[in-house]
Amino acid sequence: MFASCVCCLAVLHGPVRTSAPPRTAAARMLQNPLRRLFRGAEQMGSAVSGQPTRNGVDEQYPWLFRGRLWFRPALLPTPPAGALPDGVRALGLLGWTVGGVVALQYDTSPVGPYLEYVSMGAIVSKRGALGQWGSRLYVSNGAAERACIDVWGVPATEARIQFDEDGDSLRVDLPPTPGRVPEVRLSGWEMTRSSVAGAPTRGGLPVLWTPTLKALWAPFVPLPAGESPPLNLHDLRLSANGLRLHLCGQASSDELGMPLPVGLSVDGLVIEISERRAEGL
Repeated sequence: MFASCVCCLAVLHGPVRTSAPPRTAAARMLQNPLRRLFRGAEQMGSAVSGQPTRNGVDEQYPWLFRGRLWFRPALLPTPPAGALPDGVRALGLLGWTVGGVVALQYDTSPVGPYLEYVSMGAIVSKRGALGQWGSRLYVSNGAAERACIDVWGVPATEARIQFDEDGDSLRVDLPPTPGRVPEVRLSGWEMTRSSVAGAPTRGGLPVLWTPTLKALWAPFVPLPAGESPPLNLHDLRLSANGLRLHLCGQASSDELGMPLPVGLSVDGLVIEISERRAEGL
């Protein structure tokens, strides 16, 4: 489902560029040293003060996030029975499903800048709707963790997250490590910066979101409600002004599954979140 969302964004946006060779470290430092210093402090998980604000520009979508993301799909074992709530079913073939990694850098959010890393666990279905389930979600500071839990009900975990600009390709150098404060490290983040100055933001793609399950869904629910408890449901609207395909193969592992060799980054990303719907999914 997440792959479907970013692919739909690509269609709505127009041509998708392939990744370009990264600029040298010296060129990046000359271009914007203050930005690098700010991002370094952010990536160390510096605290963001204040309470979540309703920063949206549309009253129907009171919360607004701006930034960029990278998505790389992977083949994973289908989750066992009981891993998902009643009424939600994992979809797979021959014991395998599609998950992957989503890494996000928010320049603007209701709690300020922060980083996010999501382990996507499976393609799922409920009431005929198709979605993609995030099995684990990590954020880079306590304010983001509290907002996820208290405002939207997202089971989030604070972690030491670092997105290194340098690297020959986008890759996960350190998947989430167990411990009191997990650690996550990516490299090649420079390649996600594909926006062109003055480029229009396009998309407005509608998506459904069930935050307690950390899942995104196609905006079509063909079947009526059943006996299973409903999931809290919000509307999302996704837009962007830069997309890029990447060759980003990586060896298989227990943490990453079998990564596919192609990923997609989205720059100039805009995520708008509505209030919770009266009826859930």
